[in-house]
Amino acid sequence: MRSLKETTLQRSAFCVLGVTSRSDRRQILDLAEEKSLLLDPDACQKARADLTNPRTRLALEMAWLPGVSPRKATQLVDYALQNPRSVRTELGLPVLAHANLMAAAFEAVDAEDAVNDIALFIQEMACLVNGLSADDVMRDINEDRAVSGFPEIKNDEQVKAALVERRRHFRDAIKEALNRLPPESLVETMTVAVDSVTDGGNKHAPELIDELVDSYEVETQGFLEKEAENIHKLIAAIRDSVKIGEDTARALVDKLEVVTRNWDKVAQPIQLSAKARGTHHDPSRNLAYSIRGLAVDLFNEHDMLVYARRLTDLLHELFSDLPEVAEKVGEDLGALTDIETKRKFSELLAPVSALCKAAIEWAGAFPSEAERESQKLMAAAEPLLDDLVSGGAPKAVVDDAKDQVALTLMHCAIAFGNKTEKWKVCIALLERGLELASTAATRERVEKNLEIVRKNDKVLGELTPISSAPSLATINGFGVTLYGMADTDPETGSYMATYYLVLLFVPVFPICRYRVISTGNGYRFLGKAPLRTFDKWHIAVSVIAIIWVILQAN
Repeated sequence: MRSLKETTLQRSAFCVLGVTSRSDRRQILDLAEEKSLLLDPDACQKARADLTNPRTRLALEMAWLPGVSPRKATQLVDYALQNPRSVRTELGLPVLAHANLMAAAFEAVDAEDAVNDIALFIQEMACLVNGLSADDVMRDINEDRAVSGFPEIKNDEQVKAALVERRRHFRDAIKEALNRLPPESLVETMTVAVDSVTDGGNKHAPELIDELVDSYEVETQGFLEKEAENIHKLIAAIRDSVKIGEDTARALVDKLEVVTRNWDKVAQPIQLSAKARGTHHDPSRNLAYSIRGLAVDLFNEHDMLVYARRLTDLLHELFSDLPEVAEKVGEDLGALTDIETKRKFSELLAPVSALCKAAIEWAGAFPSEAERESQKLMAAAEPLLDDLVSGGAPKAVVDDAKDQVALTLMHCAIAFGNKTEKWKVCIALLERGLELASTAATRERVEKNLEIVRKNDKVLGELTPISSAPSLATINGFGVTLYGMADTDPETGSYMATYYLVLLFVPVFPICRYRVISTGNGYRFLGKAPLRTFDKWHIAVSVIAIIWVILQAN
């Protein structure tokens, strides 16, 4: 930083009269009379009045170097003129005195200074001001007043009120320094300062930074509103241009990107500050969603994947400081990346998709042959899946192919099971499908159907289908009927019953077994089962008994 001819410290009443914060009333009056012969008498008289009046003296003391010895104060004021940068590294100074020196040094900032250095200077000032304490300031001022003979301050409310004005002065000193920069440098300085002090919007900034950003937002509002209007006009023009031709759309998308980048460059400090405060910048969010809506429509309605991806990349780059927008844009990027990848490897995916489609159609037309069709599918699909992996297809593409095969096996198993009720075969198909299933959604669907088939196998696995219910008729105690209740299934309410030939209502010969559901006045037959060992012994005993009766009769 270059030297200065004058700063706010030189314009202070202390400096005008050449007195110190420890000069008593008589010294002030004498020096005021002496200086009025050399300087503007009115200025000298005003300085004298302000310094000797307790009501106005406090503001002058707080704008000076409270807590610093007179000799040291004189040196520091000279340093602020000759080498403003040096005051930034002064050690051991009271916070308010150091802040006043820093504010004076900001008067030396101009367009020749590096953006990063100015941004660092702002951060240093903000952190320093953040450490101001009314109690410390009142103590330092009262120590000087104890020497000068002026009455001590008893109430810190006066000091607190004066500190509000001091903070406003510090903010204005920084703003004036920024306003001496070219517009691009001003914006870049604000961005670097806010980004650094908030760690990219992840921690709170000192109060002085927030106040600077609030002031910056007000001053840039007109520009941002005008540019936002231009962006919305470009969005509308792009929607119309896609009906005319791709070349027209390309030129407008190029222009939209340039205008949006310019807009975001100015809005960046505001976005970072809002993120650090846990809020959001509504104009940025609204603009981001408008561009996102355009990207979605370009793909969904016109299949313009290239432009949709380009705009989504732009949003991801520029609006990452808006958490809500960043999350949705991240999802969009993931979806578009998957689509791009799938299209790139569509030639490798096509044979798998064709096989799966054919198998599903065949299983629908000929469900009893669905198991055989599944085996053919697996034999043909496995080498194709290997080709995808060896061909360098991304995991998402390989997973998609495996999911297609898994779901096809599931459809075949369902068709085959419903037609034949051979549930163990269906279990094997579904277990193979579960091995192939790669995404959570596909695994969930296969597992759900596998659970159902396993229940069917448990209840109906050993049954053979029947075309009609058996006769349950007896005449005078002779005929056929059901006896017993075994292997009850609570979920279906079904159980196993034995179908007997009865003589005088006595079950003599077990014929077969059925799984039935009682309907109150009848039965619903689910299927036929073979006889148990016990039933076969029953037949043997019955035959022996009949033979014995016949032998006894003879």
